[in-house]
Amino acid sequence: MSTKKEFENDPKKSISRTFDGPRLTVLWTTVQSSEQAEAIAKGLLRERLAACVQIDSPIISHYVWDGQSCSEKEFRVVIKTISQRTDQVIDWLAQNHPYDEPLIVALPVEKASPGYARWVDESTSE
Repeated sequence: MSTKKEFENDPKKSISRTFDGPRLTVLWTTVQSSEQAEAIAKGLLRERLAACVQIDSPIISHYVWDGQSCSEKEFRVVIKTISQRTDQVIDWLAQNHPYDEPLIVALPVEKASPGYARWVDESTSE
C-alpha cells in the first residue's frame, strides 16, 4: 500500500491543482431494480456517452409523491463522462429512464487525476 507521501510525489497518481486536461462531469440517477440499472449502464456505454457507470447496492429513498410519504428500495447509478457529453447523457436518460420524473443530477468535477481524465475522454470520444 502506498503512503500519502509516495502518492503526492508520483506525478502519475497526483491530482493536479491546475488541471488542463479534459473536464469531467459526474451524474447520478436512481432506478427501482438492478435490471433497470444494468440497462442504463449498458446503453450509456454502448453509445459511448459514459466511460464508467457504477451501480450501488440497494439504497432506501424517502420522499413525498402525490402527497404521500414513501420509502422505496432503489439502485443508485453513478455516471462518469466528459463535460461536452453532459447534455447528451441527460437527454439519453430522459428518453430511456423508466420513471415518470427521474432524478437526474449532474455535477462538474473540479479536480481529477490527469490519467483518469484522459481515459474518460478517450472512452467517450465519437
